[in-house]
Amino acid sequence: MPLNEWGLTQPAFVRLMDWLDTDAAAAAKKYEQTRRALIKYFESRGCHTPEDHADKTIDRVAKRVADGLDLWVEEPARYFYGVAKHVLQEYYRRQSDSWNRALYPADDPETLQRRFDSMGRCLDELPADHREMLVEYCSAEKRGKEQARLALAERLGISVATLRLRVHRLRAHLARCVRGRM
Repeated sequence: MPLNEWGLTQPAFVRLMDWLDTDAAAAAKKYEQTRRALIKYFESRGCHTPEDHADKTIDRVAKRVADGLDLWVEEPARYFYGVAKHVLQEYYRRQSDSWNRALYPADDPETLQRRFDSMGRCLDELPADHREMLVEYCSAEKRGKEQARLALAERLGISVATLRLRVHRLRAHLARCVRGRM
């Protein structure tokens, strides 16, 4: 059964609790601490539904435990965070895909031309340094993208993570601007 269609079963939950700790009270405490920490993890990274993603992470770990995989780690929370990282990447990917669909829906040529013109006007409204940063970030060739973005971040005197965040915010601003003009 595909992982995304799997639901947490009672036997899988029992195995997960045994994996967390052999003492039931200690396992329950670790479970609650882990769940709260995962919710904070997703909240702090801009996830709109942190509880759902924390539960999805727990479900995935429980599935691995129920499948009998050897997940012997010194501290189970580390394994949860590794899975949470992948769940968060999937969330970001879905957000990016929905942003692109909202910005570039399949329209007739006239609507596409209006959208293109709106994008140009919205880009013109940006401060020159923001527009140049966005254009340079987005126009890097696929093979040299990472190096180009690293060079851009160094030239701006910021980290690559800060550069990504700024570009994300600029893209969101442009999407709102284009939607407002349509």
